[in-house]
Amino acid sequence: MLESLELFWHRSFATLDSLVDKYSPLILGGVIALTTFQKLTLILHTDGGGDLLGADIPKSMMLMAGQNPYSSSPWASPYPPLLLAIVGSVIRVTSGSIMLTPETIDLISRNVRMAGLLADAIVALLVFLALCAKRVSGLPALVPSVLFLTLPSISLSPYYWFNSDVLGYPILAGSVLALIAGRYFVGSVLLATATIFKIHPILATPLVLVWLVRRYGFSKSLPTVITTGSILSFGLVAPAILPGYLGSVLGFNLSSGFGGGTSSFTTMNLLYAIFPSVFHLSLLTSVENQVWLAATAALFVVALGIVWSRARALNPVDVVAIGLLVWLIPLRQIYTHYLVWAIVPVLMRGRLRQTLMVGSLLELANTMSSWSWDLPPDPFPVMATAYGFFVTSLVYFSVSVTALVFILREMGARRQPDTRDDNSSVLLSRYPIPTIRST
Repeated sequence: MLESLELFWHRSFATLDSLVDKYSPLILGGVIALTTFQKLTLILHTDGGGDLLGADIPKSMMLMAGQNPYSSSPWASPYPPLLLAIVGSVIRVTSGSIMLTPETIDLISRNVRMAGLLADAIVALLVFLALCAKRVSGLPALVPSVLFLTLPSISLSPYYWFNSDVLGYPILAGSVLALIAGRYFVGSVLLATATIFKIHPILATPLVLVWLVRRYGFSKSLPTVITTGSILSFGLVAPAILPGYLGSVLGFNLSSGFGGGTSSFTTMNLLYAIFPSVFHLSLLTSVENQVWLAATAALFVVALGIVWSRARALNPVDVVAIGLLVWLIPLRQIYTHYLVWAIVPVLMRGRLRQTLMVGSLLELANTMSSWSWDLPPDPFPVMATAYGFFVTSLVYFSVSVTALVFILREMGARRQPDTRDDNSSVLLSRYPIPTIRST
């Protein structure tokens, strides 16, 4: 009886997988349409939150008007100029030369978030195309894009409290797709562009360059190295001539934990809140900076050694994911939209079971963060304390560590490049094909 049920399940799943493979573009288009309508409804009933209204929009419009956005309230714009330029360009295209007033800011916010809807659809399409390029088919090719569109932590939360990171995810996804397709120059340039949009891929970029040098030699990789370095210098170093830029970008990242460990979900909350309350040990900000820099440097050195020694066993998607993860794990400020930068290449790896596990952890972390922010209904008010924030920080930490462990576990395995399990018609594991035996 059990064998009959198992056989029925396998056959049913194989049929479903075949149907999904046949109609996956149509299904994905339908999901994009439905989720876009859902987000549009949310946009029309919310204002986008304080980061968008009080920081991104005013600072972007200052830049577009030829003013220095770092000259006042520098911590309201701790981003490279490219992010502000893109947001400003979106405002210019969607709202024209409208003036920023209390009466018009809601319209501007709505238009910027509508541009985010297009960005989300582009990322979903790029993830799907990347998996198709890796010869993934059926459910494993469709589910990652659907997860990106439907997980509340990725698809809905950013539209309650909009973060301009949404406009940068397509650049990262385009970079990964180009690298998968073997367009290494284009992929590296896009990755560098994503870095000067939001600094999170800062360690992924040199790791990809090292991987290219090890795989194809320095002379062949030299144009890519020079172009990528030039983009990083122009986008991150050259703006240092603007008064307030260094204090904004570096000051924010080198600041102590705002709110005594109740402002974000970094493991550094251990130093911000737990040590002072449990051990009565408060560290100087300079010491906290040294701990963060030492942890980041140590992780990067390990990652660099892995990429250098195991370049043949790594594919570019894994290299990008490793670079993002080793930056995010010790980062001093962590939020859900930061982790999505690492989730994008994880979705494009073509490992469905791992994707589902990491996505589930991200959703749990985002749900716990809403409890920590004391958003109604809040079933656990204790989560709004420093201890609750630290517990939530551990879940965020588990998202990055779990994804990194998955990559490292596969790295040493000898397997066919990017094809093993990709074309499997089974969702979570491989099963033998049923055969009919004559009696």
